[in-house]
Amino acid sequence: MKALSFVLFSGLFIMQPLCISLNASAESASVPTEKKEIKRPINIHLLKGNGSVRSIYPIIPGYIQDNQLYICFETSIDNQCLVVKDAGSGEIVYSGTFIGNTLVVALANSGESYTVEFV
Repeated sequence: MKALSFVLFSGLFIMQPLCISLNASAESASVPTEKKEIKRPINIHLLKGNGSVRSIYPIIPGYIQDNQLYICFETSIDNQCLVVKDAGSGEIVYSGTFIGNTLVVALANSGESYTVEFV
């Protein structure tokens, strides 16, 4: 009788982790996965409106994801008028006053390179 209760009791400890791992793997397999668009880095050049002319423009970090252009400034911009243009077509994609660190612009057509000008 003691041997039977020992076998049943030890069987509980052996079977419990097995059942838990099977349940967890079944739950993770049933979770739907979303297909996220990868962030695509782009070239963004900074133009100063009234500053000196340089042959090489400073580059601002930015990327395109889900047809939106993300421009990440190093410091916070406080109430500045910005004009963002597609460098390839010359199309103005954003023009307005901006406050903050990251500018998000919805794009109709995504280009490869953009310019940001403080006006």
